[in-house]
Amino acid sequence: MRINAFCTNDAVTALNSCDRVNYCGDCTTSDKRVYTYGYIDGHGIYIPDMLDETAFGNACDTILNSGKKAIVRAAFELEETGIIEARYKLSPVMLLHKMGVLGSCTIAGGVCLDNDDLDLMAQEGVALIVTPTASAGYGHGFAPVCAAISRGIRVGVGTFDGKYNRKADLNKEIEFLYLTANAEMRTDNAICRETLDKILAFEA
Repeated sequence: MRINAFCTNDAVTALNSCDRVNYCGDCTTSDKRVYTYGYIDGHGIYIPDMLDETAFGNACDTILNSGKKAIVRAAFELEETGIIEARYKLSPVMLLHKMGVLGSCTIAGGVCLDNDDLDLMAQEGVALIVTPTASAGYGHGFAPVCAAISRGIRVGVGTFDGKYNRKADLNKEIEFLYLTANAEMRTDNAICRETLDKILAFEA
């Protein structure tokens, strides 16, 4: 099964290149192939960033009280990560851990994850969703996919808002992911086809 693991643009369009969409936001489609993440309603909880302290605190309370899973857009760019580290003296991943919700979360973005973050994610069984075209297009960089995989972290791929992938084409994301993995490892064929297939079959 091919899964668009993180989409905030048109969920129906996103289904053209995959079998299922994990959609974050308000979705009107009744298509059962679309799993909707919202703050409280839907399949789970979506936290678009961790900078709004009130919204973040409320979302954490909801996770703790409801037992629902969450997709958290975190460590997705340097400024956001720096603000959190300056405010809390913790990385976004470590802050989620301190709040007691990391084990219920899937991290989306993840460009600024360091080795300590990845080790903690592996320890807690936390998955990572990467957004190759969005992360590169917005100038954020690329997530350490190979470092995550080497630790046994489950990795999925998503299209995010579609600005740099207007058709929400998962093939484009996977092709770009392959290239950024090569850049990360400074070698050709850093990720094999079997691993790419596992990334496409990611279950949130």
